[in-house]
Parts: sequence; C-alpha cells; structure tokens
Amino acid sequence: MTDTVAGERRQRLKRADRLEALLFSTSSSVFAVLDAARDTGVVSLLSNGDCPYSCLYKGQSAATFAAYAPYLVQVLPDSAVAERLLQDAWGTSVGYFLGSALDGAALSHHLRHFLYATLPDGRKAYFRFYDPRVMRAFLPTSSHDQLDDFLREAIDWFVIEGADADTAQVFSRVRGAQGHEPRLASDVVSLSSQRIAGGPR
Repeated sequence: MTDTVAGERRQRLKRADRLEALLFSTSSSVFAVLDAARDTGVVSLLSNGDCPYSCLYKGQSAATFAAYAPYLVQVLPDSAVAERLLQDAWGTSVGYFLGSALDGAALSHHLRHFLYATLPDGRKAYFRFYDPRVMRAFLPTSSHDQLDDFLREAIDWFVIEGADADTAQVFSRVRGAQGHEPRLASDVVSLSSQRIAGGPR
C-alpha cells in the first residue's frame, strides 16, 4: 500500500468516526435512506447485512425494480452495514441519514407517501427524496406546508453529505414551529476537524 493510499484510508476512517459520533449523538433512532439506482451494491449490502431494512416500493414494483429501488435501513451502532455506509458510501450520493422516534415499519409507511409528487399541470412524477442532492436543495427551499407534511412527527433531523465528503449538512427540526417560523435549523459540520462543532439537536 502506497503512502498516498494509506493516507487516504486513514482520512476516510477518521471521517467515518466523526460521522458516527454525529449520528449517534441524540436519542433518535438512526436510519439511512439509500438509492440502489446510484450503487448496485446497496441490495447486496442490505440483504447480507446485519440491520433491518425495507424497500420503499411495495408489491409488484418492489419485485420488478428491486435492483434500482429506494431503501430504508435502520443503522445500528457497530454493525457491518454502518461501517460500510460510513466508510465507503458517504460522499458518493448514494443516500443520507435521518433520525426518528418511529420504528422502521412506521417510518417506511410515512416515507412512501412522498414517492410521487403532483406537478402544477396535475401529472404525477417521481420525487427522488432518496437522492441526497435532491434533499440538499429541497429542505432549505420548500414551503412551510411542504416541510410540515414531510416531517410530521416522523423525522427529527437529517444528516446529508455536503459539497464534499468532509462536510455534513445537518438539518434539525425546530419543535413547535408555527405560522412563518422556521421548521428546520441548518448547520454545516466539518468532518475533518478534531471537534464535531454542531449536530442534530
């Protein structure tokens, strides 16, 4: 192993440790929303892994499009799935993390409501909320009603990769927000510094 490769691996492991500390710093259960269309290894990782998961498609769609579907997985501390997601998947736009007080079945049921969006002309289109690049744009620009509908009592926070793998965009729910008050607080957290300066609240 060359010095460059060894250095990159050390940096990746340090980043994964800091990301893990960030994710498990609250009482919320940690989940990952993953897009198998971005990485064909997602299905194999989950089916051979050690964390509970479900496909966000149901019925025939789940069977037909299993290799390309979105998935929800509960990320358990010190699991092999967590290790792979934190070390290898972060920074590849394959998914993001969220915190919830719900169990996996209830959260899956909630998220399935958003697989389609109604366009202004009445047509339905896929809403790729399982793509971190989409969510990074959607969360800060959506209306209060859209956020209220998406968050409900289901989601406490999001941790989404930033413009590069060394930063995390953290969106934390503001409890009790009404009217025109902000629904989410936003922070950019460095994963390359020695200290986690911020995180889900």
